[in-house]
Amino acid sequence: MDHDVYHARDTGATLAQTLSHALAVPRAPAISYGTVTTIRTVDNHTRITVQTAGATLTDLPCATTCANAKTGDRCLLITADHLTTVIAIIA
Repeated sequence: MDHDVYHARDTGATLAQTLSHALAVPRAPAISYGTVTTIRTVDNHTRITVQTAGATLTDLPCATTCANAKTGDRCLLITADHLTTVIAIIA
């Protein structure tokens, strides 16, 4: 196989994969509950560690309304694609 033909096929395969991902219907975000275990601030950004469904999710970003969370607080999490964010503290 000619070198240029090989690269053309490889480029075509990459383009097809990129287009299929771009045109795919996104999954709906998942909502879950958790319990705050640790809060820390790094460069004025609050990061929260949460225990949920037997797993520990470390250093999650959070909404500004969650910056005053305390250890033991229940929280609401949203997971979209691969990113989980703490979006509310439940009173």
